[in-house]
Amino acid sequence: MKKFLLTLCACAIVGTMSAQDLQKAKLYVPEFDTETAEGIFGTIYGVSANGMYAAGYDDFLGSCAFIWERSTGKFTEVELASMIMDASNDGTFVGNYWVEIPGTDGSVASRPGYYKDGVWSPLPLLRAEAMLTPGVGESDDMNGCAMAISADAKFIGGYITDEFVYKLYPALWQLNEETNEYELINTFENIQESIDTLDCPYGWVVKGMSDDGTILTGFAEWGSGARSAAVIINGEEKRLTCLKDPMQIYEETGEDQYLDAEGFAQVSANGQYFAGFYAASASSMGLCGWTWDPSQESVAFTDDYTVIACVDNNGVAYGSSMLMGDAARLENGVMTNLSEHYTWEDINGAYLSTIFACNNDGSVLGGIAMVSYSAFGGVQSPAVLVIGESDAVETIEKDANEVAMYNGWAFISGAYNEARVYNMQGVVVAEANEGNIDLTNVPAGVYIVNVDGASFKVVK
Repeated sequence: MKKFLLTLCACAIVGTMSAQDLQKAKLYVPEFDTETAEGIFGTIYGVSANGMYAAGYDDFLGSCAFIWERSTGKFTEVELASMIMDASNDGTFVGNYWVEIPGTDGSVASRPGYYKDGVWSPLPLLRAEAMLTPGVGESDDMNGCAMAISADAKFIGGYITDEFVYKLYPALWQLNEETNEYELINTFENIQESIDTLDCPYGWVVKGMSDDGTILTGFAEWGSGARSAAVIINGEEKRLTCLKDPMQIYEETGEDQYLDAEGFAQVSANGQYFAGFYAASASSMGLCGWTWDPSQESVAFTDDYTVIACVDNNGVAYGSSMLMGDAARLENGVMTNLSEHYTWEDINGAYLSTIFACNNDGSVLGGIAMVSYSAFGGVQSPAVLVIGESDAVETIEKDANEVAMYNGWAFISGAYNEARVYNMQGVVVAEANEGNIDLTNVPAGVYIVNVDGASFKVVK
């Protein structure tokens, strides 16, 4: 399907705060081998609510999809993945992945699914596996894609197609806790009927979802091919931009309209805040960000050439201050560059350009950075910015394990047999024999985590 490509370049804007006033942050970008020119490229499109995971894919070269884990700070390419779009708090990732179509001579197709513990699992569709449409590159989502997952992994939102017409329909899956499998619980038949009546090439593309599954956001197409940022609230569709088909306006009034509009809507995980961006055409003419209050009749547009791509549970929205500008945030109607609020260590001249994803409280942001390598110039790199990490996390590496304290949890990498957490009086306050340890209910302070005999000091 067509993609809105933001051309990014370095453009410095002087901040209004002094360096002493800036909050510390840490920027993560993938490693890049300058000898072989190999690395992970692309964009972060999803961050888990707790900020422990992020995910994305290479939407420029189309070479890989990847995940990022806070416990290691590493980016990892995922086998078979076509796109990975979001992550839950327990490390369940959603997107689509490559499968061989049954009964063919090896033809492959992408299909919606979820990735957990190194394994892809399929999500139910409207079409049988043997009816999947083969395709790669620009057609790598023609069977649909899982685009968003709730913090507790109970709901997954995305889009799918049926067996007869290649048009995209919104879809909602829910985890059956008895079978531990996802079921397709809503395909929004009323919206399907509306899509089927339009002579449009795609249909309804989901971009985001509230945690309770009652709200889906994204864009809907008109028959002319123009797009409206749109939301589905409790099964009812509402278009937010391009409220009428531009071709219909032209036929009725003779007024010339752009027929290739772009942009989409997003929603905060708590379902209270909406934001997005809109461009009158795919060439970015008339580009601007916007916010929307469901009690209002119309959206509130920001300054020209701003991009708004996500919003957190406090109503702070994130994106880019201008088409070729800095990563920025919108708070109380004021757009400011992230560099006016945070400071982070420079990595090969990394220039943080656009934020496409955030966690619930805005403490972990994901998007694009342009990283400069002398032999290759600028490389479009996925990037994760963790706010306050320099002050909040202390990590000590020993043997095969690593322990990191974040958001009240002691995250332990690697397998182990026994872990105990001691306060400074030597009292055991928590213990486990697998996974991470919840310390959200213990007081702030210094603790010792003993993992199979190796001790790690953490600060909560």
